[in-house]
Amino acid sequence: AVVSTQSTGGKRKAESDKTSRSGFFLTVQCDAPLPDGLRSEREVASFSGFTKKMESNLDKVVRHNDDYFHKMVGPLKQMYGKYGSLFKELGEVFETCPLPQSKSLTSAVMSTGKTYSEIADVYEAQPQYDAHVLSENVREYLGMLGSVPDMLHVHKGASQKVKDYTNRDGEKDAEEEQNIALRYSTISAAVLAEITHFHKQRNVDFNAMMRQFLSSQLDFHKTICTKLQAALAQYPE
Repeated sequence: AVVSTQSTGGKRKAESDKTSRSGFFLTVQCDAPLPDGLRSEREVASFSGFTKKMESNLDKVVRHNDDYFHKMVGPLKQMYGKYGSLFKELGEVFETCPLPQSKSLTSAVMSTGKTYSEIADVYEAQPQYDAHVLSENVREYLGMLGSVPDMLHVHKGASQKVKDYTNRDGEKDAEEEQNIALRYSTISAAVLAEITHFHKQRNVDFNAMMRQFLSSQLDFHKTICTKLQAALAQYPE
């Protein structure tokens, strides 16, 4: 692929920009009341564990969606397609019967074969409406989760600076100590704000994801039910 000088320069600038990615937290100014260190440590540790478990689960979702896709376009499509071929073949056998009263049954069996062939196509097409969409959304979240360790590393570094300075032997500069503590508190406030925003947005996004996935699943099963009911109606009780 050809990369323009402009885009290359932009990439290098972004890489050297200390305010990009987790470096952003080093530039934050906070006017709101600053959180206490204990609360920060507790909430950051909880968020770290949460995101690790979430990332692990979402990896499994993507893998399962891949497995679902291969089964839908492979074995399941083939299974229903085989029913379609077999019922069509059975209808062709019935067509050789000269009795007039056999015509309605023959037509119904032939139609059932066509129905199962159509159902096979429905199975093949379905993953693009549910699993594929879900995986795309999940991968976006995996990308976001991948940046969390950098953010937490900045917070941990700021916390460690406070501890190191507090435990340092010898004379200490009160102003420097205050600045280090203030920087840690400011970074903590920014990180906690990001954590709160993440959870709020996660609630919105996953609600939408699950609604979309379930709606697609319902449409899928309704389509199959409609086709099967139409086929069944051709056989009198």
